Amino acid sequence: MYSFFYRLIQKILIKRSFYDDFLKYFRLEDLNQIVEIGCADSIILENLSKDIKYDGYDIEENYINKSKKKYLNFKNFNFEQKSIHEIDFSNFNQNKTIILLIGVFHHVNDDLINIFLQKTKNFKIYAVDAVRKNDQNFLTKILMDCDRGKFIRDEDGYKRLLNDYKFILARNKYLNFKYDHLISFKNIDEIKIKEILKSNNI
Repeated sequence: MYSFFYRLIQKILIKRSFYDDFLKYFRLEDLNQIVEIGCADSIILENLSKDIKYDGYDIEENYINKSKKKYLNFKNFNFEQKSIHEIDFSNFNQNKTIILLIGVFHHVNDDLINIFLQKTKNFKIYAVDAVRKNDQNFLTKILMDCDRGKFIRDEDGYKRLLNDYKFILARNKYLNFKYDHLISFKNIDEIKIKEILKSNNI
């Protein structure tokens, strides 16, 4: 039931799926595995070939149980209840795998993110998070204050933490109201990402 309302709220709030830009990049590269952290009910799988290997992690047990049941017969799909710092990445091929985090970093404190960073130095990583800007309007600031994620940082905060990542600011592009996001990525072709985002008017 919670998942139903979660999907309903997403349809109302989201102007364009966060996954669209990511999947356009993924399909350009010679990759065969996605590791998604904070996967919720793994809606990305609705638009993903069943031949792709997918590992979804979330701290919410109900999401993991639902996905296990839904994709029981798909041997390439795996789901585990783990937090970002608990995942063992040693079994993933870093040349064929990309790590995806949609709205995760702003839920996690610096210490746990640093553990994740130490484990994933050579992986391709694509992340999207809410970001604070000084010129945001009053409503946007209130919405960020009410977000379940208690670590929404400003641009400099993300850049200090993710010091070997690259960044693109997406202002008011993904939601049906004014709300800014920062796209953070590592070991990914910046030109390709910019071309994809440019084609979508970001």
